[in-house]
Amino acid sequence: MELLLGPILYAKEQVTYDPQGEDTWSFFLNLFLGGTDPDQPLPLKLCFKNEQGKEVFASMEARPAADFSWLPKDSAGVVWRWEVILKRQSAVQRLRYHFEAPDQPDRPFSFKQRPFPERRKPPYEFQAQPLVVEDVVVPAKGASPNIAFFSCNGTEKVMDPKNRSKAFVLWERMLEEHQGKAGRSRKPSGFQLLIGGGDQIYADSLWKTMDEMRCLEGIPDTLDEPVPEGFAERVMAEYVDLYRERWNGRQGIAPMLARVPGLFTWDDHDIFDGWGSQEASQETQWFTDIYSAAARAFEAFQLGRLEDPQTARRPDDRTCAPGEKRHYLQTMTFASEQCDLDVVMLDLRSGRTSGSADEVGYTVMSKSQWEAFDDWRAACCARKVGKAYRAHHILVVSSIPIVHLRFSTTLERMAGRFSDERDDMLDQWESMVHRGERNRLIMDLFSLAKRSEASVTVLSGDVHVAARGRMRSSNREHLTEAQYVAGETFIEQLTSSAISNMPPNIFQFLGILMASKDSIEDLPGFIQTQMLPVGRDLYLRERNWLALRVEPSRLDPPQPKLWARWVAEKSPLSMEVVVAPSPPPPPTRLP
Repeated sequence: MELLLGPILYAKEQVTYDPQGEDTWSFFLNLFLGGTDPDQPLPLKLCFKNEQGKEVFASMEARPAADFSWLPKDSAGVVWRWEVILKRQSAVQRLRYHFEAPDQPDRPFSFKQRPFPERRKPPYEFQAQPLVVEDVVVPAKGASPNIAFFSCNGTEKVMDPKNRSKAFVLWERMLEEHQGKAGRSRKPSGFQLLIGGGDQIYADSLWKTMDEMRCLEGIPDTLDEPVPEGFAERVMAEYVDLYRERWNGRQGIAPMLARVPGLFTWDDHDIFDGWGSQEASQETQWFTDIYSAAARAFEAFQLGRLEDPQTARRPDDRTCAPGEKRHYLQTMTFASEQCDLDVVMLDLRSGRTSGSADEVGYTVMSKSQWEAFDDWRAACCARKVGKAYRAHHILVVSSIPIVHLRFSTTLERMAGRFSDERDDMLDQWESMVHRGERNRLIMDLFSLAKRSEASVTVLSGDVHVAARGRMRSSNREHLTEAQYVAGETFIEQLTSSAISNMPPNIFQFLGILMASKDSIEDLPGFIQTQMLPVGRDLYLRERNWLALRVEPSRLDPPQPKLWARWVAEKSPLSMEVVVAPSPPPPPTRLP
């Protein structure tokens, strides 16, 4: 049995908390295997044991999550999925797991490695066998998950094997903190949720490794030529192999994927650089096939489940039929003893493909995704109706920052006509063609915070610096009764980018600063945005990731706060951003 990729853990929401019931922590575990039949039961048992060696969970109920057995033999395989349900204890637990063959109980299974084609030798070291994974951390009873957030895991160019270890420095630091090694963590209880804010994989290298795509890049007129027979299948295999290369081995992202349940949205590099800002090209059959392959690979390996693997995927644009869903908006609830934690993963790529119906602007989120987001907001608010106060934090993951540097309209138009920076400028929420939609999102977030009695925090990536923004509203329609005295409310935005890619050098960044503005911005509806420091400066020009946790509260009723801190490659940062939950309504005064 060949291990092609994995193990990879995927988050599973914990919708309710019952203090009288059995408190559990659950997630999915996937393995991409060669030499297995999706129509036959997988002869493999998954076993979890505690630190004393006692078995706490076992299952042989693996089900196919993605069937790639139809691909060429070098890429073919089946993704298998187990559902894991673990009992929580009064304290944090550290577990390990392994796999067993039915005829060899209590003996960890050893997988074989499938050789890569000669043209692309594996750039990673195969995992030690037999496969045993340590340090899966189960949160204590009633606790919220500790979160690690990252973005931009890769580079636009093919990575030199000599530089791979340098690119993995922050992954090693995250793993050490998760394992609670001395000197690495002030809160040694590990992570239970790994959030990827986009660009978890860089597919740009396919323009160099695939002959057909290399021709497309060099001769744009090729897009008008018919697509060669078999291209769709070959590009699908290339994306599958790319995940095998970049998410495998003993370094980088792989150790965290095997230990912490993940929740991921995508951005342009998960497809290829600039997707969504090349409208004419994206309507060609070439780009349609590329998007379809990237989307199916995203579903299989980042969402953890792919249905109808041989059915093409299409962008979530105006060609959608009414009621058809092509976007990847995700929402999850993690209920704990003292508060609810909701995570909303916006999809800013599937609908970013062409002009809107009136041909005036360009959409970031499709109409169908906006409708789904509106439906979720309504349902989220309805949960609170007629119920006593309960603290509530909402994390909204927007791969592109809502508050960041703003380029002038004139510069954006000039760049669009005379430079190759058009896609980078159109990428941003502050772009002149997205500002109306951005205002709508900001207004919706403030409305959500009030109606759901929650604190909203935005997490973003993309820009290759760490940054902190704040959206402030003095609009009375956004203020709860408890906020009327202060006269304003605000939403924090925390940007963490990149964990592997390099930040701009000092000269590049000075050029960016000269061409943009970061002053306080006044928006319609009594709303302002501003940038706030990260450490000593407004921007931290280092590789980084973000750690978040909800600290228990001793107040009555409990009001646990969300704490966030950046972990940077070079600078020791003592600062933390603290977000208090929306306060309870003031007591009713008796006449």
